[in-house]
Amino acid sequence: MNKVIHVDPENPSAEVVNLAATMLKDGGIVVFPTETVYGIGASATSCIGSQEIIDIKMRPKNKPLPWLVDGEGALDTYGVDVPEYAHRLALAFWPGALTIVVKAADVVAREFRDDRDTVALRSPDHELVQELIRANGAAIVTTSANTSGQPPATSFQELEERIIAAADIALDGGETPHKLASTVVDCTGPEPIVTRVGPISAEAIMAAATAQ
Repeated sequence: MNKVIHVDPENPSAEVVNLAATMLKDGGIVVFPTETVYGIGASATSCIGSQEIIDIKMRPKNKPLPWLVDGEGALDTYGVDVPEYAHRLALAFWPGALTIVVKAADVVAREFRDDRDTVALRSPDHELVQELIRANGAAIVTTSANTSGQPPATSFQELEERIIAAADIALDGGETPHKLASTVVDCTGPEPIVTRVGPISAEAIMAAATAQ
């Protein structure tokens, strides 16, 4: 039976965090709120979790899943040849609603990369998710918890029943603060390219990237 658990996103109980983290470590699928939209995730150490998420979401198989990480240091853990401006962006906006795309390091498995060998990383400004990452002991691969092509859920009530049913645990944290998917910046070239505008504007991105 699938479990729906109410959680205080700003002050989650250790019991809920440990339960969800144990599920992630065991290869399970967890639905949870972030500060942007609701996500559906698996541990980056799971050999089957990412494929399950793609199947549940009905997401194109050639579109790799982003990773939720604990902070700026993850750029050099999971990325290679990371430009200095990417670090400036992370220091300016992480934790926060910014996804940074970098060239993937060898530790990133092939199934998590796109055809350019990149990986998308974000450190969320959300206490529950940060505690999940720490308790899991690894990054969490995730995407918005909705059928591909449908609007992302910004509250638990907006989640599709089939998404909740497909998860091993679904954490109900009410509404998300931003109600908007993260800003995405491609940091694989000599300068940043904003590929999706979210809560952080393109102007703010360029200002932070070029700050000295």
